[in-house]
Amino acid sequence: MLLDGSIPDMPPHFELVFQLEKMMFDMDWQTVRQGTYRSAQQRQDAIENFYNDVCLRLIEEFQWAAVPALCYEPGVDEFHSIRNLKKSLDDKALVFTFSEKGVFWMPTGEEMMDFIITLFERPSEMHAQARKKCDTAKELSKKQVDAGVDFIIQNTDFGYNNGPFISPKHFREFVIPYMTEITEYIHHLGIPVILHSDGDLREILDQIYSTGIDGYHSVDPQGHMDIKSVRQQYPDWLLMGNVACNLLQNTDETLIRDSVDYCMTYGGIGKKYVFSTSNCIFAGMPPQSYLIMLDEYKILSRRDEGSIA
Repeated sequence: MLLDGSIPDMPPHFELVFQLEKMMFDMDWQTVRQGTYRSAQQRQDAIENFYNDVCLRLIEEFQWAAVPALCYEPGVDEFHSIRNLKKSLDDKALVFTFSEKGVFWMPTGEEMMDFIITLFERPSEMHAQARKKCDTAKELSKKQVDAGVDFIIQNTDFGYNNGPFISPKHFREFVIPYMTEITEYIHHLGIPVILHSDGDLREILDQIYSTGIDGYHSVDPQGHMDIKSVRQQYPDWLLMGNVACNLLQNTDETLIRDSVDYCMTYGGIGKKYVFSTSNCIFAGMPPQSYLIMLDEYKILSRRDEGSIA
């Protein structure tokens, strides 16, 4: 298995989010969400069963190697949904979940001014906030692991398209120690953790790698992140993504296939890599774009089948 350090002949495939269930499977979230139920438990059961069916379709039709647990649905018990999904899948794929509040990351516009003032004028308060975030993330990770997840995605956008959200100096002081602690704690629980971050991380990628985190998604090409360059810097790091999401907003077959070829070449075949987009399969993406992406992945898989020892 890739996450235990071995390298399969061909990179596995999955995405962090899939939002085309209506267009590709004719399965409508809104029908389930807006249904009439006799109790909150009945509603949760209906939502979980619907979601589990979507995940099974992703595994059977698109060969996803892992699926995300249902974490963000209002009123749904995340930990029950993890256990339910694991039971439903019967070891057909791994189950992962997200942890998005463990460290500082890109503030919203409303938060930005207070964040900057605290960062520069009250560093002790900043560290106190960071400590609280870290401890909360560790508590959440323990509950997620107890519920049965196979790995965790640290869901934190550290980069704008032209650089990190804070200076490398501040990142080293206010993010890295806490991110390292969370990573070590999750490893102590016995599972891997992968970073998700969009944006340009070139100035801080060495710091991120130093935390011991097991992998990095999304290697964002719109944020100047080139998987060839990242692979050269960190040949043994698990990389995931880099198929350019902006190209999937239309159906230019040549551009999509070229992006897939580039990622598989340098990501890639015979290396620690998970094949995926540079973000997710988002609502509004033409389904044909995703199918073209998968088709090229399968062509390359067949071409190289048996060539990797």
